[in-house]
Amino acid sequence: MGALLGLALVAACEPRVELKPGDPELVRAARQIFDTRCANCHGPHGRGDGPAGRGLSPRPRDFGDPAWQASVDDDRLRRVIVGGGAAVGLSAHMQANPDLEGSPVLVGELIRLVRACAPGQDSKGMSERAGENARAAPSP
Repeated sequence: MGALLGLALVAACEPRVELKPGDPELVRAARQIFDTRCANCHGPHGRGDGPAGRGLSPRPRDFGDPAWQASVDDDRLRRVIVGGGAAVGLSAHMQANPDLEGSPVLVGELIRLVRACAPGQDSKGMSERAGENARAAPSP
């Protein structure tokens, strides 16, 4: 929550400070969002093995699937992240994140986390706390 508050404070300051992809504060905020909103179903490393996802049908997407990674573009990922599953014909269990609509750079960092799950990428870059937060987060 602190990283998100920090981003809100930065956004409210004049002159406006633009965070760039890869800025540590932005990366922390994206990981915090993944940990609290995504990992409960998609798992701490995006493998579709989160505790709440085990009981869903269909199961949550494994972001490490090379065929899926090759088939989906960043624009679709952006629509899924902001609009939720139902917005693109996926599971309605995947909630929308309308609060991220005005934060394209932050959504871009979330997309980078999803892409980091691809084979040959550093999926260990995912937050080590993700598993702990996923267990504590409520089901979608």
